Amino acid sequence: MIAKIGWNNIWRKKGRSFLVILSVAFGIWVGLFFGAFQWGTFVQKLDDIVNRELGHVQIHHPEFVDEEYDYNFPIQNPDKVRDVLKNDTSVSVFVERSIFSAMLQTPRNQSPVLVYGVDTTAEQQLYSITSMITQGEMIAGRRAPSLLVGESLANKLNITLGSKVIVQGGMLHGVKSFVGRVRGFYESPNKMKDKIVIYVHKSDLDTKLGDGFTHEYSVLFNDLDLLQSNKKRLQSQLPVNQVLTWGEIMPEIENGIEMTDQVMFIFMLIIWFALALGIVNTMLMSILERTRELGMLMAIGMGRWKIVQMIFFETTILTAIGVPIGLFLNYITVGYFGEVGLDLSVANAAIEGFGYSTMIYPAMKESFYYQVIFQVVLVSLISTVFPAMRALKLKPIEAIHKN
Repeated sequence: MIAKIGWNNIWRKKGRSFLVILSVAFGIWVGLFFGAFQWGTFVQKLDDIVNRELGHVQIHHPEFVDEEYDYNFPIQNPDKVRDVLKNDTSVSVFVERSIFSAMLQTPRNQSPVLVYGVDTTAEQQLYSITSMITQGEMIAGRRAPSLLVGESLANKLNITLGSKVIVQGGMLHGVKSFVGRVRGFYESPNKMKDKIVIYVHKSDLDTKLGDGFTHEYSVLFNDLDLLQSNKKRLQSQLPVNQVLTWGEIMPEIENGIEMTDQVMFIFMLIIWFALALGIVNTMLMSILERTRELGMLMAIGMGRWKIVQMIFFETTILTAIGVPIGLFLNYITVGYFGEVGLDLSVANAAIEGFGYSTMIYPAMKESFYYQVIFQVVLVSLISTVFPAMRALKLKPIEAIHKN
């Protein structure tokens, strides 16, 4: 009987009922979409910065990072490092690089840079450097090593294709320099990198400088969730070198992710608060309009808790209708923007300042569905408590005679 009366009450005021349904659907839709946006942002950052550049961990000489990427602090015993990484089943991919700070000098300008000596074939396991080339090409084996320069840096120094430049690095413990020729420009999602990083074939660098130094091993694991335990194991096997996680190397990225989480949490609180107010207002209006009817039901023997059950039944049914509508809207929007992306170029300067891509592709994680649906249902039921308490306070005789 309670279910039948509750069902009839729902459709007595269709406009009001649809308002609650739409509020629930909107809460589900917005909650899931922004959850997908947040997760997509994290995945994009992880892909742009970690998977393509840093790796999950990096291995250096213990003083290399503290000495600001000094050329004269290469990896100690690189053959042993290579063997350890090859035999570690948790390692998915690793690449070795020469990376050191230097000064890029043209006849009229100069700028500090990070020189990346890379094996382009090996780097394709992480990300193809050559796919970023916008002009020219990166050729190995030339007398003057081929340099790949970011377009931002090239514009800053007025560098053109074919320009000869001097790369001078080494810092406090001896200077190393060579003459290179700019044979290509590149553009990456990380605009900060474009302004400071230049690429050269590691084989050319080894030939030109004659040292064969390796300054960095960049490592990707099979399971990112085991990052800390994998790092500790590598560090114990390579005690004379330093193993750092991507978060330790660039804490600003990790802080940026945490800041995004906090912003999204505040936003979701606002959404849930608005949803709660809408449901409270609608259900309270429903009770006030049915005061005489509720008084009559109590007068003929329906207990107060039965009245409360009827009110919660109404909210539950309206929520149950609103949830699939919200899921459907989310399926459409996340599916669409997950393909075409959200262009955040309007906030270009701020985003690029952190070194992130301005295109975000929302992506859903299965746990989001359960979290958001649970939160919406919980908010809906909690929002019904106040109207239900109002119904509990009704006195049958006064309610029947109320105008």
